[in-house]
Amino acid sequence: MPALRTLAILGGLLALGLCAPPAEAQPRAHTISIGRISSTKTCTFYQESAGKSSAVITAYGAAQSESWRTWLVKDCVDNFATMKTSLEAALAATGKFALKPSGGTYLLAGAVSQVGIDGNPAPRAPAAQGGYGEATGGLFVSMDITLRDASGRTVYGGLLTKHMETGSAFNSSGFDSRSARSGEGLYTELQHQVALAVARLVAFRIEPLRVTGAQGRQIRLNYGTPLLTLGAIVHANSPDGGPPVRYRVTSANTDSAFAELDGEGNPARIVTGATATVIESDDPTANERRVQRVDLP
Repeated sequence: MPALRTLAILGGLLALGLCAPPAEAQPRAHTISIGRISSTKTCTFYQESAGKSSAVITAYGAAQSESWRTWLVKDCVDNFATMKTSLEAALAATGKFALKPSGGTYLLAGAVSQVGIDGNPAPRAPAAQGGYGEATGGLFVSMDITLRDASGRTVYGGLLTKHMETGSAFNSSGFDSRSARSGEGLYTELQHQVALAVARLVAFRIEPLRVTGAQGRQIRLNYGTPLLTLGAIVHANSPDGGPPVRYRVTSANTDSAFAELDGEGNPARIVTGATATVIESDDPTANERRVQRVDLP
């Protein structure tokens, strides 16, 4: 009888679902496959030669023979060889997408179309006494991006250009200051910045950046690191169609980020569910006017 009573209790618990095995985690709604990511190569050509010479000398005369062979050697370096890996890491770190080798809900492909130098790190001499000159130099990379859904329809296609400062110079009244960075590490850093910018573009196209909470001068966003980092500029869009309100990210974890009002916008216009846009650090908008102009009497 005690055994039957125990079985009856267990049967009742199972019927209520209290002893049921834990449910399996629901798969992510979106999966992304990263296709071909082609990149530029830097190639150097070397000319090499090889040959042999022999001579025979006898009492009756002398003879000599020579033979030479020349060829070109092509030495190429792929400047962005790990771009695909960097993109996979950035998208996977959001926790919102699963990466698949093929057959994903979305297919991302791209090509680094141009890498170059912009700016001029050597400033002109001051034009007058007390004047000054300044200049900056850097690298830029342009990347063509295509995002398609499972049916092959193009969801997004565009050109992304990323700039990175590598040197600066300042000259004033005999004072000269210069700074510069060089080396292969610049390509690694530039590649990392491009990968994050592309990941933001793709992620926010699939699952938009939104305000999940708003209180006073602070908002909470539905993305965190690595796409949103400390100091990032965010424009939150008001449902009333007015101008966006500028915020600066003050803290972020892997799931969300918090941002504080940056400037004189009206935070009362920003509500939960409002969309937002990240302003890239090399975008001129990042240095926009933050305070409202007031005409003095």
